[in-house]
Amino acid sequence: MNEERRARLGVLEQRLGHAFADPSLLDRALTHTSRAHEDLSPSSRHNEPLEFLGDSVLGFIVADLLHRRDPEGDEGTKSKARAQLVSSRNLAGRARALGIPELILLGRGEEKTGGRAKESIWANAYEAVVAALYLDGGLEAAHRFVSGDLAEGLAGGGALGLADHKSALQEVLQARGEPVPEYVTVSEEGPSHRRRFRVRCVVSGNEVSGGEGFSKKEAQQDAARKALEILKSRPGPPDRAG
Repeated sequence: MNEERRARLGVLEQRLGHAFADPSLLDRALTHTSRAHEDLSPSSRHNEPLEFLGDSVLGFIVADLLHRRDPEGDEGTKSKARAQLVSSRNLAGRARALGIPELILLGRGEEKTGGRAKESIWANAYEAVVAALYLDGGLEAAHRFVSGDLAEGLAGGGALGLADHKSALQEVLQARGEPVPEYVTVSEEGPSHRRRFRVRCVVSGNEVSGGEGFSKKEAQQDAARKALEILKSRPGPPDRAG
C-alpha cells in the first residue's frame, strides 16, 4: 500500500471512527474481485469473504439495536425494519455518504464498463468494511460504527420509510382500470451467500420498469417503486418502458 492510498484510507478511518491496527484489512474490504484477478501478486486478496462475514455481523447488530429500542415490539415489524436498514439500496446510500465508492479498487475491465457507478458494488464494500471493523476492533468497534451510521433509520421507529411499493402500485393500477402487475425474474448473479436478483415489472404484457436487489422481494419492491414514478408522469395506461 503506497502512501497516497494509506492517506486516503486514513480519511475514511476518521469517518468510521476507528483507527485500524491492521490497515490492510480496510484496504482488502475495498478491493473488488476484478482488481484481485488482474493483480499478478499471489498475495492479492479481494473483499468477497469479508462481504460474507459483514452481512452476518451487520444483520446481528441491527437486530440487537432494534430489540434494544423496542424489546416487546412486534417481530414482523422489526424484521421489516431490519430488512430495510440492511437493504442494498440503503447500504449503497450509506457507502456513498462515507465516500466509499471513490476508494474501491476495481479492475481495468470493471472500471471501463461502469463498475464504479454500480450501487451493488458499493453495498458489498460497505458490508466488507463492517467485517473489517469487526476483525480489527471486535464487536464493540463494529457496533459503535453501525449504531451511529444507521442512527437516522433506527430513530425512524416502526415506519423506517418502509413503503410497500408493490401494494401502492397495485392500488394505482386498479384505480386506473388496469390489471395487477406481474414480476418476472430476469437474472440471478453473484456468490451464493449474496445473490443479486433482477426483475421486470410487467403490466398488460408490457414491461414498465426493472428492479434489482439481494432478494426477489427487494428487487420487486425496487421495480414497483420505479413503476410508480413512471406512472406519475403518464396520464393514461402504462406503456412499454423506453
